Order: sequence, then structure tokens, then C-alpha cells
Amino acid sequence: MTEWTRDARALTYEELLLDFVARLGRHRAGRAACELHLSLLRPYHQQPHHLRIVRRTLEPLARRFDAGIYEMHNRNMIVLTRGAGLADVERYVSQVRALLADDPLFIGGDESQFFTWYELERDYDALVQRAHHLHEQRRAALDSVGAQTAVSRLLGGVAIRPMHLEQIERAIEHADLGNMLRRQDVCALAPGLPPERMFHELYFSMYDLAQALLPGHNVTADDFLFRHLTRVLDRRMLVLMTQRELLPLLRAAALNLNVRTVLSAEFLEFDRATNVKDRGSLAIELPALDIINEPHEYLFARDFLKERGYKIVLDGVKHLNLPLIDRDWLGFDFVKVTWTPSLYDDAAGHRGEALKSAIARIGRDRVVLCRVDSEDGLKAGEALGITLYQGRLIDGMGLAR
Repeated sequence: MTEWTRDARALTYEELLLDFVARLGRHRAGRAACELHLSLLRPYHQQPHHLRIVRRTLEPLARRFDAGIYEMHNRNMIVLTRGAGLADVERYVSQVRALLADDPLFIGGDESQFFTWYELERDYDALVQRAHHLHEQRRAALDSVGAQTAVSRLLGGVAIRPMHLEQIERAIEHADLGNMLRRQDVCALAPGLPPERMFHELYFSMYDLAQALLPGHNVTADDFLFRHLTRVLDRRMLVLMTQRELLPLLRAAALNLNVRTVLSAEFLEFDRATNVKDRGSLAIELPALDIINEPHEYLFARDFLKERGYKIVLDGVKHLNLPLIDRDWLGFDFVKVTWTPSLYDDAAGHRGEALKSAIARIGRDRVVLCRVDSEDGLKAGEALGITLYQGRLIDGMGLAR
């Protein structure tokens, strides 16, 4: 790297830290540093807004003791102070701990790992070594960005743009989507017994759809465009499922539709073309987001579906929203909660009792934990009293006959 190139770009915090520490070699008296190991927190506590708030919490320390705050590439923060003692710094570190108190690191974990203290008169060499190590880590991360980007593009594809919509819609209207139809079971689990199938969800494979209709593109990358596409796919799903050879799949099944689709002419035609004998008590999965965006339309669709004998599944609910859900008012039969690792932590933490109470109020046999792909999902669900599950992990288990 030439000196011109180095000067032409912004220096990283790792380079700034290394440069400043090197210049402190003969000025160590009264100097101290602390490193907050935010990288040890769960990923959901390392979001940009968390880091902004942590920095804001440390800024009074910086003003009081002429400190510099260095944000490392791994989310850690190092604060270099002049004249601050351990007690002075601990005051602000305690405030950061309080903000993140529900992280497993502070609940039964070894929170002593969160904070490293350096007194430069004694620990100068250790801080220099740490600064070099972080700088090398940063360089290694930058060197791998190109490869990681290539892999990401290969696996995820390029995000679709509005210009692609007309092309995709035309392709969807004329494609044979029967080959992309998938089913996944929702199962009841009891200790020592194989899963028992309760119903199955019918859906289109979005990966196969993207590869067939727009190779190299990720149709889920843009939320707004993806929701538009789901409405187009809803219409094709309704037409497809009226085919005589597919009618048996509707029994003990669920279709994932938008609220507006339920209120469309296409759904009325589907309802007319099938009957209770064909479809049984078919469940319609409606996105929880539609309740927020279109509450009146949801309530109207709910009443219409109930009158016609359909079951209702509230889909895409985040677990922390469970205490806010009133099943009697919303009138659903099942609610699908999306599994994330944070559910495991919250089930074991101080939010666990509130979640368990909410699930008991909704009904333990009415809550489905979906997208379960690890044993931690089952452990968290069991701790909260959940009995219904869906996901790749469940697919691999032997079903009860």
C-alpha cells in the first residue's frame, strides 16, 4: 500500500489505536485503558443501535477524562483515559451492563470477561500486544471481504429491483408451479414419543422459484417487492389447488395467504370451486404484519373465513409479542412463533415467566414454534410449555403413524 493510498482513505479505529498507543510509550503516567468485550454478547445485542447507545453512555467518561473511544471491527470498544481510576471507569461500565442486563453473559455467565482493565505504567506491553492483535484481525477480515461477497452472491443472489417485477409476474403467470409446491408438517411432540402430524403447510419454494424464473437473483431481499410477489403467488396457489389431483392435499392443510388475497375475487372462486368435503377444515395462515397494516381488513377477513369454516393461523409472530396478543379478540385458532436463538435466552431469563404465562393464556396446543432447526429450539419450547413444532429439525424425525 503506497503512502498516497493510505492518506487518501480514512484510517480504521484499529490503526488509530495502534498509532496512539505507540506514541504513549514515554507518557504512560496516569494513563489507563479499558476494553468492553461487546463481541461476547449475543448477536441481537450487537446491533448498530446498541453500539450507538453504548458509545453515548461512555461519552461523559470521555469528556471528563480526555478519553478516546475506539470502536473495533469485532464490536468491542476500547477507551483510553488520562487520570481516570478503575472506580471512575467502573461507574460507566456498570451503566452499560445495566442496559444489556438480559444478555446471557450477565445471567449466570462469567461477566468478568466483559471488561479488561489496563494501567499503562504496568500493563503497557499487554495493551500494545492487544492493539497489534486487533489490527491484524481487522486486516484479515478486510482481505476476506472479496471472497465472502462472492460466496454471498452465489448463495443469496442479487436483490430484485422494481424493473424485474413485470418480468417475474409474467413468468409466474405462465410457469408450471406444481413442481415448486412443497409441504411441511406441523407436529405435536411429547417426551419419548415420535412426532404426531397435526397439519401440513403448503407453500412454493422461493429458492426454486428464483432459480427457475430469475436465476442469480434473491426474491426475498427487498421486503416491499417480496410482499408484492407473494400476492401474485397467492393467486397462482389458489388456482393450482383447485386441480382435482391436488385436492386431497387440502385436507389437514394450511395455505399461507395475504389478507387482501382472502378478500379477492380469486379467493371467492377458490372457495366456490372447493367445498368442505374437499378441503376439510383448511387453515389459512395470515401474516401478523397485516393486522398492523390493515386491521379493519383483517377483522373482516377473519369473520368471513370463520363463517365459511376455515381455521385461522396467525403467522410470523415474534416471541416477545406473545404477551401482547389477545387470542379471543383476534379470533385465530393457532399462532406461529418464529424460532430464533434469542428465544432460548429469553426463556431462561427474566422474561421466561411472562412468555410462559402468555403461552398458557393463548393455549399450549395453539402455539406453533416454527423454523426450528436446532435442539435449542426444542429445549426453549419445552421450557415454555409449547407442544407444536415445525421446521427442518422436525422433518428429520420419524412421524407417528
